[in-house]
Amino acid sequence: MGIRFAYLAEDKLFLQDGDAPARPLDSPFAQGVIEREVRDRQRNEWKTQGANAAFGRGLPPWAMQADDAGTRRVFFTGLTAGTGELLYALSTGPVGGLFVHNLADGTERRVFHRNGFRARDLSCRADDGTIALSLQGDDGTANLAIIDAGGRGVREVTEGDSVDQSPAWVPGDKRRLVFQSAGIGRNRLGHAAALGPYAVQQLDLDGGEITTLLEAERTDYLCPKVGADGSLYCIRRPYRSALAPVNPLRVLLDVLLFPFRLARAIVHFFNFFSVMFSGKPLLTAGGPAAQPTDRRHLMLWGKMIDAEKALRTAKNGDAPSLVPSDWELLCRSPDGAERVIARGVLSFDLSGERIVYTNGSAVFELGPDGESRQLCRGKMIEHLVVAGV
Repeated sequence: MGIRFAYLAEDKLFLQDGDAPARPLDSPFAQGVIEREVRDRQRNEWKTQGANAAFGRGLPPWAMQADDAGTRRVFFTGLTAGTGELLYALSTGPVGGLFVHNLADGTERRVFHRNGFRARDLSCRADDGTIALSLQGDDGTANLAIIDAGGRGVREVTEGDSVDQSPAWVPGDKRRLVFQSAGIGRNRLGHAAALGPYAVQQLDLDGGEITTLLEAERTDYLCPKVGADGSLYCIRRPYRSALAPVNPLRVLLDVLLFPFRLARAIVHFFNFFSVMFSGKPLLTAGGPAAQPTDRRHLMLWGKMIDAEKALRTAKNGDAPSLVPSDWELLCRSPDGAERVIARGVLSFDLSGERIVYTNGSAVFELGPDGESRQLCRGKMIEHLVVAGV
């Protein structure tokens, strides 16, 4: 029996139904935003002509096209599945919202929409459509929130100087959630400097009690989900702090290279003004055209993943994992026994006894015998959800 699933890749939403090829799903809201942006840009095009207009925008003439074409206007920040529908979060930068795509007739319905709404990591409760999500704050924190199916009653249910993400409802229990949480390390000015290891927490909505389910000093536990039998599934990866230790040899190298780096900065500074005022560069060798324009990265749970490097080193016909093999899909049974069921896992979802996961380049189903079957291939797959069988 075929399985239906959806995934986010390269800022687009795709749906695959059984053995049919994956197809993109367009959002009328997103299309409307883009069309308005284009009309506004065309009406004001005369303001952005010539080098003087570029100077008014704070850009050199050669950067105008890249700025206009490369700015991301609308992008998906969360995805989950309900009964016969997909729910997703969209962001235009200042404005964000929650939307529902009906899988039967292809229509889109707006659930919630307002300025400053930055939602990620959606989870829909099957019985009544209540949505759990992660809300990003201006200070680097992220708290979990609950919103009903009609878009009313947004209520934050966690707080503190932490990053709470990836909530998932516990099957058969309307009042419990599991989620990942990491503490924020700040410098003396109060700026976020690093994240601690991600732990798996369980939240009881009635009493507000939080219980730690999985935690280790040198391990991240990500994207927790509870199976129908009570087993806990999550992605396990080594924890690496963003604060690297000071290397004395590196410090010495920085001191020796400082005069050369300073000279290069001065030359590029004057080259910038020459281009801006005269349209002619001081440097004729190299330039913007020599810069890489197709370098693609993924920011996943505080880690930057060089997807282009993984794709470049893969052999023809391969579906390379965009994350290392030490990103393991872990299953912890109710009696505490742990086993690794897949490696190089970027995202996964559960549907009854079925486990579907992606390595970023392909989607797989894990069979009862522990063997993986490839369902489809894609590019830069960041997140997937099962939408029915």
